[in-house]
Amino acid sequence: MHSRTSVRGIWFAGLIALLSVSFPLAASADDAGEAAAAAQQPAPTDYRPIRRLGGATRFTRPVNTVGELQKMFSQPRIQTDVRAVLEMDNLGANSAEVNRILGGGMVMETTIAPGTRLEWMALRRAGKPATSRRVQWAGDKPLEGYQFVIDNLTETLTFFVPKICGNVSLMAREPSREAARRAEEARKAEAAKAAAAAAAADAAKKAAADKAAAAAAADAAAKKAAADKAAADAAAAEAARKAAADKAAADAAAAEAARLAAEQAALKIRPFFAGYFGKQQRQYDEDDPAGIGLTMPDNTVTAFGDQLFGLKGGIAVRMSPNWTFNPSLGFAFNLDEGDRTSVFSDVEFTRLFVRGGYVGTGLTLWDFNHGDSFTLGWLGTAGIPIWKSDVKKHQLDFSVEWRQFFDRMSDPDVNYQFWGGIRYLFK
Repeated sequence: MHSRTSVRGIWFAGLIALLSVSFPLAASADDAGEAAAAAQQPAPTDYRPIRRLGGATRFTRPVNTVGELQKMFSQPRIQTDVRAVLEMDNLGANSAEVNRILGGGMVMETTIAPGTRLEWMALRRAGKPATSRRVQWAGDKPLEGYQFVIDNLTETLTFFVPKICGNVSLMAREPSREAARRAEEARKAEAAKAAAAAAAADAAKKAAADKAAAAAAADAAAKKAAADKAAADAAAAEAARKAAADKAAADAAAAEAARLAAEQAALKIRPFFAGYFGKQQRQYDEDDPAGIGLTMPDNTVTAFGDQLFGLKGGIAVRMSPNWTFNPSLGFAFNLDEGDRTSVFSDVEFTRLFVRGGYVGTGLTLWDFNHGDSFTLGWLGTAGIPIWKSDVKKHQLDFSVEWRQFFDRMSDPDVNYQFWGGIRYLFK
């Protein structure tokens, strides 16, 4: 009895399996709807939005100018870090070119709009170089920075560096445009070669035809040869004329360059003379107590405020386009006490500006003709041009000078000199 029941169970299970294969059950409507909705749903983007840059993860300090960019990316440590982030994307072979472009400032200032995607962006994690891959600028405003392109004949790589953080970023990676251009040029060259071969074949056929008709066209050929010779002679004459004109232009350019060089050499050392009116405030008492000066109502120190007329002469030695070294010698005629007339010498370094103005600083040796009142002092100068001669290269400046004497530094308010006047600078 038990055996018969087992056989029946096995037979029943086999029947159920056969029916389920032959007549499968239909899927539910809910399942079908969910599948259709999943098929129609757009694939989510895998670019992570970023809205702010900078902070502890920035790659470098801000590089707000091309000069700052050059200085930052010329540092060996930064260049090593650039190589590290490029190697993270198998772009290490481009490291030298990327560092050369960034260190040389060979970039274009630009902005990227919100929504712009970047394949990766360099940053720092715990101070070490790293990259954040597949990011999207999602700030409220366009992001300012620098863009440059490298084509290594395998790929064309477009990079972007934000000003705010120096995070070197890869904007686009595409097949090499230069390689495509060269391939197109090669194709055109091959086509031109084929066209030239076809033209040569046509020329050969034409030559054969011309040879057959040579007897009848002998007179025409002679006339054509004469015309060709005349054209060749005219072309040779035109070429000779053009060569002579080019030589004359080159000679003129060389002469102008020599003139400019001579003019610059003539401006290397320029004498100058100056006249000034002003005053000096001096203490001549050797028992001057420190810190008294004119600040105490019972001050007994002898202080003198003398009116001065000064004459000064020297030379301006051009050390660079913007700097000159101006040694000079002068006399300060004391209009109140003639026996206090001072002989002085200045050593001055001057910064020149585009419009001809200048500021300077240096040292002065004041009153070295009187041993008891001789002093070293600080010199400050400034001037602006009031007249220039473009032909003679002369210049007249309004000039002011200030001297702070060192011998009474306890009372600087009564030991100084200043004046203003004009300075005439020769060629």
